[in-house]
Amino acid sequence: MKFSCCVEMIFTEFGFIDRIYKAKEAGFDCIEFWVWENKDIDAIKKALDETGLEVGIFQANISGRMVDKKDIEKYIAGVEKSVKIGTKLGVKHMFLMSDILKEDRSVLEAPYLISDMEKMESTKLVLEKLAPLAKQNGITFVIEPLNTKVDHKGYSLSNSQPAFDLIRKVGHPNIKALYDAYHMQIMEGNVIETIKANVDAIGYFHIADVPGRYEPGTGELNYKNIITELKKAGYDGNVGFEFEPKNGNSMETVKRVFDLIR
Repeated sequence: MKFSCCVEMIFTEFGFIDRIYKAKEAGFDCIEFWVWENKDIDAIKKALDETGLEVGIFQANISGRMVDKKDIEKYIAGVEKSVKIGTKLGVKHMFLMSDILKEDRSVLEAPYLISDMEKMESTKLVLEKLAPLAKQNGITFVIEPLNTKVDHKGYSLSNSQPAFDLIRKVGHPNIKALYDAYHMQIMEGNVIETIKANVDAIGYFHIADVPGRYEPGTGELNYKNIITELKKAGYDGNVGFEFEPKNGNSMETVKRVFDLIR
C-alpha cells in the first residue's frame, strides 16, 4: 500500500511545486492533483526526479461529458492528450469524471436532458473504447462516484454500486473504480462492508472525514478500522490523502493522520 498526497488540498501554504518537496518531507510515496492543463509539467517532472516521488493519479478527461453519447469522440480525444502527459510523468492511474466540472468543481449542466439509462450506456461505451488505450500505455482508468448532497449537485455517478456494476460489465483489468470514502459516506455509508464486497473493482482509494472534508480523526469515520479492513480485503494500491487540514498546518496534520492509520 502506498500513500499519496493531493497537493490541490494539502500544503497549500506553499507554492504548487514546493508542495511536491513537502510531500516528500512528510513521508508520502506519491503526489496527485486534479487537472493538468493549468500546471507546469516540466517543473513537476523535475521535482519528481529530484524527490523520487511518483504521480499517483490525475484527471484524464479534459473535454466533453462521459455520459453524453454526442460527446464520446471529444471525450476520448481529451483523454488521449492526457495519456501523453501521463506517460511523460510516469503516471499509472488516471481518473475519469462523468460530467464537466467547473473551476469551483461544481457541475456544468448539459443543455438538454439525458436519461439515467442513456448516461450509463454512454459511460460503458466510453470505458470499453478506452480499455485498449489503458492496456497499451500501462494505465488504469478509474471512474469516481462523487456526492451530490454537499459538493457536486447534479453529478451523474453518485453511488458506488452503479460504478462497480459498470466495472464488472466492462470486465477489463485496466478499468476500475476510485472509491472515495468521504463522498460515499455522505451518499450511502456502509463503507467497510462495501470495500469488502467490491475490493476487486477498486483501483484507487481516497480518504477524508465527514463532515467538512477535513483530515481523518475530525469526524464520524473510523479510518483506523477502515484502512485495516482495506488491507485485510487484499487492497495493495494507493491511498490518497484528499482532504483539507482543519487547523491549516499541513505537516502537523499529515503526521497525525499517518500515526492514526499506519
